[in-house]
Amino acid sequence: MGAESMRLRAVSAEVDLSLRKAVLAFVLVCIVLFPLVLGLGMTRGLNHDEHQHIAAGALVAREGLIPYRDFPHFHTPYLPFVYAALFRVSDQLLTSARLFSTICSTAILGIIGGFAYALFVNRGKAFASLVGIGAVVLALTTTLFTQTAGRAWNHEPSLLLVLVAFVAHIAGLKTGRWSLLVVSGILLGFAIGTRITCAPLIAPFGLATFLFPLPAGWHWKRAFAFSGGLLAGLAGLIHLFATVPEQALFDNFGFAEANIVYRYSEGEPRTMTLPTKLRFLFKEIVRPDFALFVAGIFPVVMAFVIKRRSGFRLPLEIPLLLLLLPFVLMGSLAPSPAFDQYFFPLVPWLLILGLFGFASIPPAHNWSRRLVVVGALAVAVSAIKGVKAFHDIDDYFQIRKWEGTRLHRGAEEIRSHVTTGRILTLAPAYPLEAGLSIYPSFSPGPFAWRVSPYINPAKAARIGVVSPATLNEMLLKSPPAAVLLGFEKEGEDELKTYARRTGLQKLRLEEDEHQLWVPVRK
Repeated sequence: MGAESMRLRAVSAEVDLSLRKAVLAFVLVCIVLFPLVLGLGMTRGLNHDEHQHIAAGALVAREGLIPYRDFPHFHTPYLPFVYAALFRVSDQLLTSARLFSTICSTAILGIIGGFAYALFVNRGKAFASLVGIGAVVLALTTTLFTQTAGRAWNHEPSLLLVLVAFVAHIAGLKTGRWSLLVVSGILLGFAIGTRITCAPLIAPFGLATFLFPLPAGWHWKRAFAFSGGLLAGLAGLIHLFATVPEQALFDNFGFAEANIVYRYSEGEPRTMTLPTKLRFLFKEIVRPDFALFVAGIFPVVMAFVIKRRSGFRLPLEIPLLLLLLPFVLMGSLAPSPAFDQYFFPLVPWLLILGLFGFASIPPAHNWSRRLVVVGALAVAVSAIKGVKAFHDIDDYFQIRKWEGTRLHRGAEEIRSHVTTGRILTLAPAYPLEAGLSIYPSFSPGPFAWRVSPYINPAKAARIGVVSPATLNEMLLKSPPAAVLLGFEKEGEDELKTYARRTGLQKLRLEEDEHQLWVPVRK
């Protein structure tokens, strides 16, 4: 018993020492890169996916409404409560939401830099710093990062939670501290409550409690600790599924099925099947970010070859990361159709895997030196290709050119024409930014509206989805103060028809050249 305790204390001290170095590198990376990531996120155009996240947070903050129960929300529901806290202290909705995503994106880069420095600091601070800088630059310049980071959506927060859960999980497995496994379970639960595509990761995290460290065995205490933490992290989601099961099931699963039917009806069968998704993965993800895949996979392949010949055992993190990756990919491939941002988790996971593979090869080995060259070439290729994403860097520090500032100016113009009442629109972020109200049924932006004809009418009424067939009935009971149009190529015809039929006057907004239909002033 005493020997085992001493072993655990020795391992713990080693982990704590590495943790201090990793935290130092993490902080330095975050301080240096935060302004760059902030500018990248703040200057990009508004994506229509962002409307539903902003709208959900505003409805929670201003009206006390709850996702699923009071309005449709086609994601797991934790992020709206984070946004609600932000929106209670700021009326700059898009800017504050993107600030949160920027912080999460920067922290993801910091974790990559922290791993890199801690893994190689025993080879000298200068070498560790160079590896850390290279890994962070490679991540920062991937197409996946530059196209995803900094938007007001749930990709960055969920990924950050999973990465921190992984750190806690590894520490718990190595030290035998069940409290760390509880923490990893809670964080993974939070990640799933933020984005449901993190759910497949329950399997590798759970299996790891039995499989690692070797020799494997039935480590029930570790499994129960992780499971308890997971249930605690999922408690809010479980509560909503229990209280409003039909709405929760549709918003998380039924909508995806209806959206596939809608896509096919519109003649858009792209990336809707596994073969087309795999083709998309190769053409749109692997090819543009080939350097990322080389840096992530090649060092691990060489580590396996070298370790097999030498008889050494690979570090715990490598088999665990290899166990995780198929489930990460499963979550990325699950939604239909596929989009680039769904594969964003591959950036940190591949780089961390490659770093552990490289670090496991003895420094004196010939392949260790060769991998330095391979890594340097991968960083150079990624940087050369990715630098074009930062061509607007002159605008990064001009707040008046930020997308949130532009949207706020447009919102103020709307406010100058409409001072109270609900706005009918498929772009809810604009009236909400103006301090006005929206119809909760339209909080998902165009998404609920466009699939509504493919939902059973009785079910649509129960789950709070308005369709073209029920729009007039809703507006008859609660007429809009204005109708805001000009955001979607399809789906606005019925809204425009209503505006014309009821005699509303069309105004063209100067800031965004959108259309605001308001009652004729007498």
